[in-house]
Amino acid sequence: MTAGHALLGVALLLLLAGAGYLLARVRRPAHVVETVTTGARAATAAAAPSPVYFAPQLPARDAELEQAGDRIAEAEVYLKKRQGAAALAALTRARHAASRALESRQRAGARRDALAAALKELDTVEHTIERGAYKEARRQLVALDKSLDEGVNREP
Repeated sequence: MTAGHALLGVALLLLLAGAGYLLARVRRPAHVVETVTTGARAATAAAAPSPVYFAPQLPARDAELEQAGDRIAEAEVYLKKRQGAAALAALTRARHAASRALESRQRAGARRDALAAALKELDTVEHTIERGAYKEARRQLVALDKSLDEGVNREP
């Protein structure tokens, strides 16, 4: 037996194995899709849920306070970009808006302690920015923004 005959025998064996594999694939049945239907009684047994109506009790809108929060968020963005001068300018605008909100709340007799604390915290944040500690100042602003949302909007 020569090497050519052995090679021919191996090739023939591979050809037969490939043909057997293809024949097995062709004879396999296709996937069957079954659809199950339920009786009409089962479909009507489940009642449709009734909608729930909810009127949330939101605090009254305070334009000055919203403006202060927007300026604090603006300062946060500037600090993230490491733009200290722009952040200080935004803090100044936030301080003016918070002062106007505090004045209007004093006349209305609403909570003032959260706004007064926020004004003091703005001074602390300003000093932190001037030191160049932008990450710390941003962390302080995020905490201040959160405390303003929680504290000022609560009823007295």
